[in-house]
Amino acid sequence: MEHKLATAEKKMLVDLVKLVQKRNLEGENGGWKEFLNVYDKKFGSSLSDPARRSNDVLVAFLMSFKKKEDMQLIARIMQCGANRDLIEKFKEESPAKETPEQRLVRLTIAHYKYPTAYSFPSHSEDWFVTSLGKKKSKVVKSTRMLAIDCEMVTCEDGTEAVVRVGAVDRDLKVVLDKFVKPDKPVLNYKTAITGVTAEDLERATLSVTDIQKKLRRFLSVGTILVGHGLHNDLEVLRIDHARVIDTSYVFEFAGAPKEKRPSLNNLCKYVLGEELRMADAAHNCVHDAAAAMKLVLAVVEKGVETTIQQTPEMLEAEKARHEARHEAGKTQLFLHRIPPHVSSQELQGVLTGDFTVDVKPPQKLGGFHTAVLDFSSPEEANQAFENVEGDIGKDKGGLPQKEVAFQLSSGLKAKLFVRKMVHDEVSAPKRARTEEEENNESSSKRQKREDESEEINEAVVNQREADKKKLLLHKIPLSVPSEELQGAISGNFTLETMPARRKGRYYNAVVSFKSAEEANEAFENVRGDAVKDQAGLAQKMVAFKLSSGSGTSLYVRKMVQDESEEAKEENVNHCKDHLKEIEALKEKLKAKDFANSSEGQSKEIEELKLKLKAKEHQIIAQDKIIANLKAKLEKKQSK
Repeated sequence: MEHKLATAEKKMLVDLVKLVQKRNLEGENGGWKEFLNVYDKKFGSSLSDPARRSNDVLVAFLMSFKKKEDMQLIARIMQCGANRDLIEKFKEESPAKETPEQRLVRLTIAHYKYPTAYSFPSHSEDWFVTSLGKKKSKVVKSTRMLAIDCEMVTCEDGTEAVVRVGAVDRDLKVVLDKFVKPDKPVLNYKTAITGVTAEDLERATLSVTDIQKKLRRFLSVGTILVGHGLHNDLEVLRIDHARVIDTSYVFEFAGAPKEKRPSLNNLCKYVLGEELRMADAAHNCVHDAAAAMKLVLAVVEKGVETTIQQTPEMLEAEKARHEARHEAGKTQLFLHRIPPHVSSQELQGVLTGDFTVDVKPPQKLGGFHTAVLDFSSPEEANQAFENVEGDIGKDKGGLPQKEVAFQLSSGLKAKLFVRKMVHDEVSAPKRARTEEEENNESSSKRQKREDESEEINEAVVNQREADKKKLLLHKIPLSVPSEELQGAISGNFTLETMPARRKGRYYNAVVSFKSAEEANEAFENVRGDAVKDQAGLAQKMVAFKLSSGSGTSLYVRKMVQDESEEAKEENVNHCKDHLKEIEALKEKLKAKDFANSSEGQSKEIEELKLKLKAKEHQIIAQDKIIANLKAKLEKKQSK
């Protein structure tokens, strides 16, 4: 370990120290700052930025960790960094010198989705990070390959768990085919897709850790892992392996958008000339792993092109699949932005009707998850959507959706969005329109825009009135449970927590009162001077004691500006705008007077004069409003 740290690059050492600080780990001399106070008598912790410290200081601190689990964490992080550095070198490798296998590795890691899809939380203890060895030449020249595929089920917390693993070697020999016992309650076995039943898992005894151990002997230095959408399999297996070939990245359709990736079934059909599975048949992870390996061998050994020309049959099949998805979407509703603390059981009470829930895992750890609700008919799905209280909005794709607020069994409140899966159908025969109809349509569109503008203004006013009854608690440490927040401020209120945007950071909460007066009184009761945040909203810092006896702090912020200040600022801005308009009108009048040579121009001048007079009246009215507001503000300050 000492040699690895001593020869590591500065960036790696700095990242290690920062991660150790983030996790509040302590070595023999305590944490980072305590170590500096002991190690460096001159500057101590006053120079605590790791980037400004020498390698010797950083290494000395990291070597002060003697616990086995801490040393394993440091070793794992260093291995991840070494693997990533080698990946960057793979990208720079000259195509003329690389093997066919290494070319496919390079194509995979050069794909635009690779950096996000293959960025794993492999610092965690339950992850296995493979070693690529020290000799780059040996790694790059290795042609040993292993294809893997997994079947996954949906757990009650919305995450996915692996339940079956299949692996084949370069000779298509099956080296692994095992069921895995999930460590969480299963919500949906998805048997029609996975082919796995509850009875299969009752006999399963292996854990993910057991599967990692079984795969280790195949993952020697330089081994290439092969798969289709391989990052999904590595994530559930919790394996971080740098040298991979992902057939969903390697192959592409000619002339198609880069987001469109070919399915494994299509690749087998049009590259290998064979069907992977019959329509509606369940997946088999061993067959899928073998199919991915065959595709790679077709390129490596037979020189098959990785760009696929779309045939009429492919386009027709794609059209049929699109129509089938559209028909299925009529009987479905989509729930999205579901907070991570909302379980699948809680979703049953969000909508009315008889439906099944298929929960989709979050794309990021700790992020929102989604769910698809399946109804028996389009009529039932539409009725369930209509029964949801609230106004209909549109998502980015123009699909109708509503925001739903509901109460959890814990008493906390949560929000999510309910969206239709297809556009509402409008059946109307098309015919040539008359000029009168076109004029009427133009008039109705103009009226619609005006109505929508009024609705938006009304919605803004309503939202503002609702926000007057709320306070925002922000920069709440993750170590503070939501129950402890009841003691942070006074009054009778309900609390709604929001998840942290980043792992290991703070979270926020919205406190709702029955009236704006109660919210203002609760804010006034918080000790300390009010300051302004970046948006000009009043806030105070609150320090309070937890039930454990330790102290903590957070910020309490109003959701809207104070009436007097906001009105004053708004009216001043209005006055400035009106003055600019008056000046513009005066200039226009001068120009018209100068060019007054027709009756039409004289009429326009008269209209401009009337507008100028109206603007001057508005200025006088605004001056009176500002004077009244100043008087009220001075009266309030004197009290």
